[in-house]
Amino acid sequence: MRTEDIGTICPVYERANNYQIGGNKKCRCFDMPVDKAKLNEALKEKSKDQCLYKDCLKKLST
Repeated sequence: MRTEDIGTICPVYERANNYQIGGNKKCRCFDMPVDKAKLNEALKEKSKDQCLYKDCLKKLST
């Protein structure tokens, strides 16, 4: 993955996450409870500094 893609590519879906954070807004990842075990498995050996695509996040929700 290219450095410039960090924050724009979902590490699970491996495509654009279609999400932009601007101003004082926080990432939607902080508002949706996720199953930590599922999240750790999905992100195994992947960057954990990127926003997830909304459908991936829903699959990991509790």
